[in-house]
Parts: sequence; C-alpha cells; structure tokens
Amino acid sequence: MAPSDPVIRLISVDCPLCGGAKHTVYLRTGDFLEGIPGSFTVARCEGCRHRFMNPRPIDEDLAACYPSTYGPHQTAPANDQDLHSNKTNAEELRPWYLRYLPLRRIPGLRTLYYWLMNDDSQPVREPEGSGEALEIGCATGLYLDRLRRLGWNVTGIEPSDAAAQIARSAGLHVQTGTLDSVMVSSNTYDLAAAWMVLEHVPAPRATLMQLHAALRPGGTLMLSVPNAGCWEAFVFGKFWFGWEPPRHLQHFTPLTLRKLLEDCGYSEVRILHQANLSYVVGSLGLRWLAWFPQSRAGHTFKAYPANPTTAGKLLLALPAKILSGLCQAGRITVTAKCRK
Repeated sequence: MAPSDPVIRLISVDCPLCGGAKHTVYLRTGDFLEGIPGSFTVARCEGCRHRFMNPRPIDEDLAACYPSTYGPHQTAPANDQDLHSNKTNAEELRPWYLRYLPLRRIPGLRTLYYWLMNDDSQPVREPEGSGEALEIGCATGLYLDRLRRLGWNVTGIEPSDAAAQIARSAGLHVQTGTLDSVMVSSNTYDLAAAWMVLEHVPAPRATLMQLHAALRPGGTLMLSVPNAGCWEAFVFGKFWFGWEPPRHLQHFTPLTLRKLLEDCGYSEVRILHQANLSYVVGSLGLRWLAWFPQSRAGHTFKAYPANPTTAGKLLLALPAKILSGLCQAGRITVTAKCRK
C-alpha cells in the first residue's frame, strides 16, 4: 500500500432495506477499478434477500472512496455560450456518416442508428409547461444539461465539489452536498432523477423518501442501478464490474427495488432492462487483468464502461437488445410515480 492510499474505516451494519440483523457472506472482492486497498464483503440478508456491502465505509470515509480520477466526475457539459451557438444544433450532433452523402440518403439508416444507440440508460422527455427537475448525484451535470436544452428548470446536488464546480461553470444550478446536507423544498419538483446513485448511498430507503417529499403529487422519479440479479453477476463472480466496492454499498435486483419503491409510496413502477453490455466488457477486462496484469487489451476493456465508443456500442447493440428483451441486462432503468 502506497503512503498516499486512503485507509477506509469500515463498520458493520444491519440490512439497509429491512433492518434485519441476520445475513450471510455472498462474496468477497476488491476494488479493481480505483485500487483502494482491502478486501470487501458483499452480504445477503436472510430476510429480504437484499445484497449489500457489510461492513461498509463509515460515513466520514465515504468521500475518500472517490479519488480525483473517478470517471463520472471528469466530463463537462456545454457552457451557456455553447447553448446558443451552431456547435450544439441537431445537425452538428449527428454522427458524420449521417450528415454527408451518400449514407444519409440510405432509407432507414438514421432510424436504425438511433434505435441501436438507444439503451434506455437516461431517458428524457419534454416538460409539461415550465417543469422543475431535480437530479441527485448529478456529477458534472451532463444529464441536467440535456434537460435544460429541452426547457426544464434544473437543479442538481453533487457530493463532489470538483464535479459540482464543473457543472456550475457550465451555467447549471448545482449545489455541493447530499440530500441530507442541502435544503430541498417539498412538493416542488415534477421530475427527480438519480442515475447510478442509489447503489452508492448508505440508506436507500431514506433517500427515496426524501425524493418522494420533494416531488409534487404525480411527479416522476427516474433512476438507474446495476442489476445484481442478472447473469453477469453470476458468471463473472467477484470480477463483475457492478460490484465496485467500496463505492457501491447496495446491490439491487428488480424484485428488491420494486418492493422498496412501493414501500416508500411510489406507484406505477416500471423497470426497463438497459440494452447495454458495458459491464460485460469491463468484467472481461477485470478477469483478464487478474491473469495478465500488464495486458493492454485488459486495460482497454476495463476502461470501456467509463468511455464507451460509438463503434463499440454499435457492435454490441444487437446482443444487448436481445438480453434486454430477456430481462437479463446488467443495468436497469426505473420510472415511478409519486403517490401522496
């Protein structure tokens, strides 16, 4: 362990969903992505069957689990000036092979491209009137930026001040903190989003209840999480990309997440399996690096989920669509309505 490596202090906890004190060891694994030292345990509750990291980092050490190189905190959205420039119009955002002859004249090519590239990971929609949107764990504000372009009034909350600063530099209203530390108005928002966030929080039930309070009656909650109930987690074992200790504290399945949402006052819960195989690529990289630590291919595969390429997405699109249809995707997107 290098002198600069953070020492993460751990604490044993009961099941974060049902409060049960009885649980068994599901697996032990390490931080293969950011290199935080230690062996980390995923436990399974004997009551509700929820899987969670136990012991987990103490609250004071959660921030130390996210180094400055953490992928989601790097990419910046467009700034306010770019919003009104030709750089952001729809024609410029299309891939080059759809902008120039002769490919753009091939019937159905554009429709096929957008169908293949749509993985249901972060859906957006037009607001009804002047809609108010809240995103927690918004990182550098990429999703808030998409909502803003569609006419939403957006607010973000992000624990990393460095990432929040990037979002603010793009003209987005983003506060540094968490739902516990930032004042959020009740019955205010038409949309609340939490993309790949709920697996990071120590108390997911409390987080969902706070979002429920912030939403107006009938407002929409949208979130995504890794799917610990899919084939990927079984096949790759401790090398599954979705475990990601010590940052991922919760490991949901569609069943455990649906029940949690309904218990927290949400209705019309809809679960979409993302047409996304990035975790498969990343898991292959982690497995390969365990055998051959200096492998360039292994490092390339490991880095893919944070920076997927257009070519890679197109190559994997059809098998990803098939697995999505079979409800066996490594990531799921959930929408639900706020019932009050």
